[in-house]
Amino acid sequence: MRKTKELLLNQLEAYPIIAAVRDEEGMAKALTSPVKVIFLLNGTLSNIRSRINQVKDCGKVVFVHLEMMSGLSKDQAAVEFLHMEMKPTGILTTKPNLVQRARSLGLVTVQRLFMLDSLSIQTGIKMVNMNRPDFIEIMPAIIPKVMVRVKKESTIPIIAGGMVETKEEIIELLKVGVTAVSTSKTELWYL
Repeated sequence: MRKTKELLLNQLEAYPIIAAVRDEEGMAKALTSPVKVIFLLNGTLSNIRSRINQVKDCGKVVFVHLEMMSGLSKDQAAVEFLHMEMKPTGILTTKPNLVQRARSLGLVTVQRLFMLDSLSIQTGIKMVNMNRPDFIEIMPAIIPKVMVRVKKESTIPIIAGGMVETKEEIIELLKVGVTAVSTSKTELWYL
């Protein structure tokens, strides 16, 4: 296991909630919250460097959702640019080819999967077992039985994300064996 991934797993074991940041208000709250990992779900080419540095300066781990950054293409060159110029811990993406390129550069990878029906579950499991991202983020998180099925068919650590609104939902997801839960609900960052 790569050292960065191992350190991240240790941090998520200690505090399994990830701040999913969409705006400046969320960013300010995430930086002062007890979360150890922040997913940046928006930004622009002109502000992403300062956002990444803010997160790192607070001693937190930062992931950039490549498809949600304005001014960056959604291709391998963008992954290389982020890696060389911005230096996040890793990326989130729905695109398997970007997972592969990011891993080859040493970035930690989170592949987002939208599990909407049995076919998307089956296809998603095949895709991640072939591409081997460091983590899978399964969305929406509100269907714990999907997490159980994916966990049985893949050894990749699971992050549950999307539509998580209560402490009870987080507890239920952790009980079924997910590694962490990402949420944009700021009050849940303090559990």
